[in-house]
Amino acid sequence: MKKILITGGSGLLGTNLALRLGHSFETLILTNKRNIHVPFTQSMNSEKFFVKSDYFKPDLIINTVALTDVDFCEKNPELAFKTNVQYINHLTNICLDNQSKLIHISTDHLSDGLNPCIKENHKLKPINQYGKTKLLAENLILSKINSPIILRTNFFGWGTKYRKSFSDRIIENLSLNKKIYLFKDAFFSPISIRRLYEIILQLFRKNKNGVFNISSNDRMSKYNFGLKVCDYFNLKKKLIIPISINEAEDLVLRPRDTSLNNLKITKELEFDCGFVSDNINDLIYDLNDGIKDELIKL
Repeated sequence: MKKILITGGSGLLGTNLALRLGHSFETLILTNKRNIHVPFTQSMNSEKFFVKSDYFKPDLIINTVALTDVDFCEKNPELAFKTNVQYINHLTNICLDNQSKLIHISTDHLSDGLNPCIKENHKLKPINQYGKTKLLAENLILSKINSPIILRTNFFGWGTKYRKSFSDRIIENLSLNKKIYLFKDAFFSPISIRRLYEIILQLFRKNKNGVFNISSNDRMSKYNFGLKVCDYFNLKKKLIIPISINEAEDLVLRPRDTSLNNLKITKELEFDCGFVSDNINDLIYDLNDGIKDELIKL
C-alpha cells in the first residue's frame, strides 16, 4: 500500500484530505499545536517526526502547512517566513532521502490582482507578506526538487469546529440570521475541496509534475459567491451586505482579483473543474456522503 504524509493535518485542507485518503493509502498526518485523530490514519507531532523521520517513508508528501491570515502575516513577517518558507526545508530533505513525490499547496495571491484569470506563466508580483512568502516557498521547492507538483488555488469545503472555511462562515452566520458583509469588487475562482482532492489523486497516480492553477472555470465576486451559496442552502440573501474593498481601511493591501486560468490542468488530466456554482453544489454531495459529520467529530 502506498504511503502518504500530510503536513498541516489538523487544518482545513489537511483534515479533509486525510478523511478521503485514509481509506485507500497508509496515511500519516503531521500536527502542530492541536492533536486530532482521523479514522484510518496515524498522527504525529511535526517536531517529533522530523527528529525520527525514518519512522515513515512516504511515497507522497502533501504539504498543506501555511500561515494564511494575510493581516497576521503582515504584522508578523518573521513567523510568516518561518511557517511558509523555512518549513519547506524539512520536507524537501525527506523527499530527497526517500525519493518521495511532493505536492505543495500554494495560493492564488501571487499577482498584483490587476488582471483576471491569470495563467501559470503570468509575471508574478505579490503585494503583501503572505503572497511574498508563498512565492519564496515555490522557488525554494523548484530549486531543490526535480519534479514537484505546485498547486496554486483557493479552496472551500466543510470544516471542523475549530477551523472554518469561507463557505462555512457564510452558511453559519446566515443560518443564525446574522448579517455578513462581502466584497462586491474582489474576485476569485474558488474550487471545492472535493474536486481539489480528485485532482491531487490523479496527479499522483499519473506521476505528473509542474505548476498548476486549480480553480473553477469562471470568476466571481465574494458577494456573488455568497448569493450563490444562498441559492443552494435556501438562506436569506438580504442578510448579505455588499461593500467595496475600498471601505475596508484596516485591511492589509491584497489583490482585488485572484482569479486563475485552469486550462493547463483541464488539458493535462482531461478534468472538468466546473463553474463556481458546480463547486458550491459539491458541498451538498459532501454533506450527503457524511463528510461534514465526520469533520465535526474531530
